[in-house]
Amino acid sequence: MELERPLPDLSVVLADPRIAGRISVEIAARPPGGDAADGVVVVRADRIMHREMPRAAAEAWTTGAARISKIAGAAHDGVFVADRALARDLAEASSQSDGLAGVLAPLEIIEATPPYLAFTAKAPDRRSLRRAERQLVWSLRKSADGLASKWVNRHISLPISWMLARSPILPNHITVMALVLALAGGLVISRGGYTAGLVGMLLVNFGSIIDGVDGELARLRFQFSRLGQWLDTVADDLANLAYAGGVMANLHASGVTWAVPVGLAAAGCFITTQVTQYMLIRFVYGSGDLAAIPWAFQSSPVLSGSGLRSVLPKLFKRDFVVTAMVVLAALGRLDAILLTFAFGAFVFFAVFWVQFARNIGEIRKR
Repeated sequence: MELERPLPDLSVVLADPRIAGRISVEIAARPPGGDAADGVVVVRADRIMHREMPRAAAEAWTTGAARISKIAGAAHDGVFVADRALARDLAEASSQSDGLAGVLAPLEIIEATPPYLAFTAKAPDRRSLRRAERQLVWSLRKSADGLASKWVNRHISLPISWMLARSPILPNHITVMALVLALAGGLVISRGGYTAGLVGMLLVNFGSIIDGVDGELARLRFQFSRLGQWLDTVADDLANLAYAGGVMANLHASGVTWAVPVGLAAAGCFITTQVTQYMLIRFVYGSGDLAAIPWAFQSSPVLSGSGLRSVLPKLFKRDFVVTAMVVLAALGRLDAILLTFAFGAFVFFAVFWVQFARNIGEIRKR
């Protein structure tokens, strides 16, 4: 295709280590239908915004009838999606005195619902850029966060993610580190005694907090992978078994006769449930994330809702459970930790299979 004007040199941008290998540029012929046939994302170079805003604006444009879409709200002026002719007009108007306002004023604009914690920040200088970076990092939280993550864990993990953002450390490295902390915690707990129980659970809980960093880095640097999903899923389950096994061994050594049979029965239910979910996300839902099962407790739509329906599943989320276990360990109640783990494993086993039976038709269709 013959270009109307020379393309800008993007080699410096594409060589940036933060996006190298993650973004590619392809020059394609204009599709049949001309300017109205496809949408173009127009992003202001002096704005920093929430990572999901271009996607939300694009989805609104594809489902609406107007020529242009943006995120709802006067403050969200950093990204637009428009047909090719209008996108060209916006790009050319950006260097004029009245900016984009002259082009946008007479238009009907489709407004998309802002994503969770959406923001658009001006970044004309270093000071405002630093402030925008803080907003960017804080927006890495999720609407489906558990209670402990929302009120405690994110306040620790987000600063760590900010410090690691420009480092060569990958999200999968963090996942492995979190697992190592949990395994070490389980080993310490198994040595017996009050101190071992408390120190071990603190290690497990610190691993749970660190486990939030891998997802934050992945969202911040767009370093998503199926391997990362599976590694995070399996590591969480191994961590749960590690501290439960450590508590079982600790109690058994102190003469609690019921610890081993209860612990083994709970572990059996837990493993059966999780392995079945692994098969579902692998062969039915094509993912490595348990939240891909739309009818399960881990489903993001369920956890992102409001009211009792969303709060109850969060009481069974790992972040809240592990935090509660630390409190119990501090009170010297390792027996309550094992009973709580067993109760959760038995209840989730029963609920899961009831839900599985209810949704078997949908599973077979997929």
